[in-house]
Amino acid sequence: MSLNSQQYLSCLHSGQVVDIQRSNGRIHQAVITKVNHSIRTITVEWQEKNEGKGKEVDLDAIVKLNPNLFQSIAHSPSRTGAISRNLDTDHNDYHSTENNPAQSNRHTKRDSEKLPRQSRLDKSSNMNDQSPQRQQNAVVDPNRSKVVKEIERIAANREQRRAKQEVRRQRLSEVDHTIPAWEFQAMINEYRQQLGMKHLTLNDQQKDLRITVCVRKRPITKKELNKKDIDVLTVPNKDHVVVHLPKVKLDLTKYIDNNTFRFDYAMNESCTNELVYYFTAQPLVRSLFQGCNPLVFAYGQTGSGKTYTMGGDLSQRDIDFSKGIYALTANDIFRQLHKSQNRDQFDIYCTFFEIYCTKVFDLFNEKKRLRVLEDHKNLVQVVGKKEERVESVTDVMSLIRRGMSVRTSGTTSANEHSSRSHAVFQIILKKQSTNKEYSKISLIDLAGSERGRDTQTNDKTTLMEGAQINKSLLTLKECIRALGRNAEHIPFRGSTLTKVLRDSFIGEKCKICMIAMISPGSSDVDHTLNTLRYADRVKELNVDELKQRGIELHQKSNPVLHDDSPSPDEDDYYDDDELLNESSTQVIPPSRTTISKPQLNYSSRSQLSKTNQSRHKFEQAIARSHELEDLTLESHHGFLDELPQLLAGHQTVFDSSTHMNYDREKYTKQLIHLIDNQQQHLTSLRQRALQMRDAVAHETVCAKELTSK
Repeated sequence: MSLNSQQYLSCLHSGQVVDIQRSNGRIHQAVITKVNHSIRTITVEWQEKNEGKGKEVDLDAIVKLNPNLFQSIAHSPSRTGAISRNLDTDHNDYHSTENNPAQSNRHTKRDSEKLPRQSRLDKSSNMNDQSPQRQQNAVVDPNRSKVVKEIERIAANREQRRAKQEVRRQRLSEVDHTIPAWEFQAMINEYRQQLGMKHLTLNDQQKDLRITVCVRKRPITKKELNKKDIDVLTVPNKDHVVVHLPKVKLDLTKYIDNNTFRFDYAMNESCTNELVYYFTAQPLVRSLFQGCNPLVFAYGQTGSGKTYTMGGDLSQRDIDFSKGIYALTANDIFRQLHKSQNRDQFDIYCTFFEIYCTKVFDLFNEKKRLRVLEDHKNLVQVVGKKEERVESVTDVMSLIRRGMSVRTSGTTSANEHSSRSHAVFQIILKKQSTNKEYSKISLIDLAGSERGRDTQTNDKTTLMEGAQINKSLLTLKECIRALGRNAEHIPFRGSTLTKVLRDSFIGEKCKICMIAMISPGSSDVDHTLNTLRYADRVKELNVDELKQRGIELHQKSNPVLHDDSPSPDEDDYYDDDELLNESSTQVIPPSRTTISKPQLNYSSRSQLSKTNQSRHKFEQAIARSHELEDLTLESHHGFLDELPQLLAGHQTVFDSSTHMNYDREKYTKQLIHLIDNQQQHLTSLRQRALQMRDAVAHETVCAKELTSK
């Protein structure tokens, strides 16, 4: 660099305001942030539309547009001309040096020889020219202090951005890059870092509600970690749940779609069964001694923790039932029973039965089949159920152990011992004076809500289980919604489960609590969304109730949950749709494209229509076969009831023939009458059996058609 260029650069310093020319010819002021002596450029920054911008400007352009800054150097015309010529020469030398390395070496050597003289000139120039120049700038630019503050603000923001980027790089380094979806995991972790977590604790106040909906997130399991699942659920506070849907745009950009749900209580993976019980079943125990019939049930897919929440820890060799809601509720009931106002007033009885498809089996009586009938007062009675009287919590836990050991289970892809039936455990209070039922609390562990295609076997039995489970869950939802709207009609006759629970839906004092269990793994995100949508529609809050509770109407980011969302039946229809299960909500490789509901082509819609027709046909066949089964069993039971009378009649007629000179004509008439009567019963029973056989065969054909699609 020549001596003249160094003199020009010495007149410039950081924070100085200069004029620059943009590429479009516009000239405006900018602030110098850095003087680059080696390449003869100046770095400047300026504000434009509330944004900080910057660029590098050649020294020639600065000298040309800001001659007043270099008046101390250009004090004479001859001197100015010489300096300008030298500046142009330096400029040409600089560009020629780039093209010729040999010349670059010679220039470097020559510049190094001139360096001592150049340094002395620089020092003298700085001593003579800097202070007048700064005084001139102070006079020319009276707003220099504001500009300096703006520069400091820009620098501070830049440092903050760099610090955030460094933190982000550190967080990315902590993510396990062996996970295929590690980028989504990093996005979710960054989202969680921005939230202020405030989880539910025992110090929070309980809510006295008629319908309570609680959501519990279980911890991610070793099985999910081994198959490289990521946690896509976040519980930021006491009543919100966020589902992070990993998605890929058409341009292969990866992003997460955050769906927010709001409920009465939301519990994260670190909560205990005691905490769940404190906010769900414990407020209902007090109403039990007021004559109410409260209901608590756990809902969710297989493997989400329903049985663990209701029954206790079943994973250990020594099963611990003491931490389940069954035992905790019994413990609270006995504590209330020992109070002075309730002492010597009630006896405690327990019943435990399961509902498998449409059949009811007593878990206390070797799984004997029970009948659900209505009496002359239109009250639903479970005929033949065994009630066990208990004196302590230990008795209750022994009964739970006995019932859980014989409960029906099946193997699914999510759990080797999946509960395929609804387990209903009831604790009944009876008045000691009259021995009549005063109230009861029903604690239900529902069957897994996943569809039939998620099980490892896809036979007729599995399809029948899934169809009946979904039917009972849909009817249960509609009954609770009708109760929340104070509807005149509650459709409890729609399933066996709701028939048994009729007492919990009737009356002004009835209270219901739902515990929705959700799995955090990305492979279960479809089932998790279905569970949250089911829980969201169980309780449709109106505006008046929200105002009374002091809660603002919540907005959900999922478009399916907006006001233009499909009806409940339509939503359940889509939830059972096998084609839509391959949606974009799962972690997918970039090479695959996503298919959403509005993007279904004609062939997909045609296939969907055929599948739904086959499913509807299969469900009708199941309903018909179960109806004929009940009629056949009822006819067979009636024949067995009359069989002793028939045998007694035969014995009487036969005994008359042992007398001497008996009336043979009378004997034959009586015998023919008995045979005709017996044949009439057998013919009717045979007709029922034939109809049942045909219905079961038709059900098998429909199941094969459904599995072949």
